[in-house]
This record gives sequence, structure tokens and C-alpha cells, in this order.
Amino acid sequence: MSQELWEAAYKFHGHICPGITVGYRASMLALKLLGLEGKNISSTHTVIVENDVCGVDGVQFVTGCTVGNSGLIIDNQGRQAFNFVSKSGRGIRLALKYPLWGSNYPIELHQKVKTGTASEAEKAEFFSLRNERGQFLYQLSDEELFKVSEIELHLPGKPRLHPIAVCNICGEEVMRPWAVEHENGLACKSHFR
Repeated sequence: MSQELWEAAYKFHGHICPGITVGYRASMLALKLLGLEGKNISSTHTVIVENDVCGVDGVQFVTGCTVGNSGLIIDNQGRQAFNFVSKSGRGIRLALKYPLWGSNYPIELHQKVKTGTASEAEKAEFFSLRNERGQFLYQLSDEELFKVSEIELHLPGKPRLHPIAVCNICGEEVMRPWAVEHENGLACKSHFR
């Protein structure tokens, strides 16, 4: 594995952690298994990630597949699993076999950090544990990390662009499916929460 690419990936994400490590490693392995090492696969493949956390950045960085270019679908199932599917529907699924964390303790610390209730000592401990676990997972072999299986999926296309309306409350453009009709015309849904 390229140390330079790995460093660029975790810098893109912002830090080393178990998630970026797993997303990066899954993407690198998938490209290798598909014979597409070093390629941007956004025009030939769709990646369906089964979580919405740090590993998604690794997938985007390595594969070039993003939500914006329709190459990435987030199907949050709470699992560390990644599906790399060609436009024909054939592909591979990589599911993490090794525990992302050794226990729930670091996750409990993470929750405190995110909610602003962690002490300075707890923050430092979490950041240290996060870095150590990410580096530890990076050193494992592909076989230790992932269960690989072949898959076949139907990838229905869906339009992402729709006719535009102008909200008569704020004056901003809104795609019609997200506009609400009210007594004075069309408006953004956010005005009616």
C-alpha cells in the first residue's frame, strides 16, 4: 500500500481513526480485486456504503465516487460494509470481520466529546484511542479485516434534478418535489415545520 496515498486519505478526512482506515482499506482492496487499482471508478461503478460515518471519506477519496456524481449511495444499515457494483450490477461486497473497536468504551467517550460533556482528560484519551485503533487496523492484513463476497444488484437510476420553482416566501429556488403549495403559491418545506 502507498504510504503517501494513505497519508493523503487521512488528511482529507482530518485525522486517523478506525473508520477512515476501514473505508480506505476496503476501497483499496476492492480496486485491486476488480483490477482497477489507482483508477477513479465513478463513471463505471457505484459504491453503496452501509454506514454514514468516517469510512465514507475513504471510499470517496480512493474511488472518486461521491454522492454528487451519483457514484456513491449511502444505505445506512449501521454496518461496516461496502459494495462496489459495476453499472451491469455485478460486484463485490466487503464486510469488516475484525472489530472496529475492542469495546464500547471509546464510543462512549466519543459521545461525550460530540455532546460537549467530555472533560479535557476524556477528550485527550479519546483522541489517543482513536488514533491508536486506526493505526492498529491499518497494519492488519486484508484477510484479517474483510470478508469478501461476490454480489449482483439491480441499480435503478433515479432522476436527481427536477424542475425549479421560486419560493414566494424567501425567494430562493427549490426543486418542485420539495416545494409545498400554500394559499399564496409555492414555498420551501422549511417554512412549514
